[in-house]
Amino acid sequence: MTGGDPGHEVTAAVRACWEPHALALLAFERGERDASILVVDDLGDTDALPARWFFRGEEEFPSLERRALDLCVGSVLDLGAGAGCHALVLQERGHPVCAVEILPELVDLLHRRNVADARTGSVFAPPAGQWDTVLMLMNGWGLPETLSGLARFFAVVNRLVAPGGRIIADSTDMRGLATDWRSEGGVRLALRDDGRYVGEIQFQLEFGGRRGDPFSQLYVDPDTLSVLAERAGWSVEIVDRGENGAFLSVLRRSGGQVQSGVPCEAPQPEDG
Repeated sequence: MTGGDPGHEVTAAVRACWEPHALALLAFERGERDASILVVDDLGDTDALPARWFFRGEEEFPSLERRALDLCVGSVLDLGAGAGCHALVLQERGHPVCAVEILPELVDLLHRRNVADARTGSVFAPPAGQWDTVLMLMNGWGLPETLSGLARFFAVVNRLVAPGGRIIADSTDMRGLATDWRSEGGVRLALRDDGRYVGEIQFQLEFGGRRGDPFSQLYVDPDTLSVLAERAGWSVEIVDRGENGAFLSVLRRSGGQVQSGVPCEAPQPEDG
């Protein structure tokens, strides 16, 4: 049986971007332990991402991911669940988990790996319902794709989070690569040479000689995240930091408080 939300339709454009990712994970499941995804970005980097990374056990999680799972409360919506490595740990801890992936073959993989509730969907077309925690890991803030997409996501996620609930997601601060800055709507944006926000990066994935179409992923810095979230009625705390600018954020509806968090830096002052 193919799992999923009957209201979610996978477009040809989505499949053209993400099919190499699914093919690599399915190859690993079949026993190709050296399967890896070639990741090409428009910063000029090319990397090989082992498919096994999506099948890790809890003992292999970096500290930032372990902290994220510890902060989950109640029922959890795991957006961009991959092969379910986080969802399975949360299930073992007793959390009701709904794992969401964008292609139906990945939802089938999640079911075969014993994720109890797995559905097709995306950050912009999530399954119906409310959860105490919305979880997005492995650059979870990448899923909204762009800064404008992040604003769209906040409009969608508001109906997903139960009263008193939270959003937990990670990202990486890319401002060290900025070549220019622009003040816009109360935030000082770090820019690339072409004028784009420094954290809006185009990727292509390749597996087995099949290269997918380009797609965007967002690497949002903590200050810009705070400004956009607060406009939408969410408060942000940075609760953990990792290497090379990685950070973990917890969002609550404004007026809530996350215990033991590290405050986010104030936005940088505008020039002049």
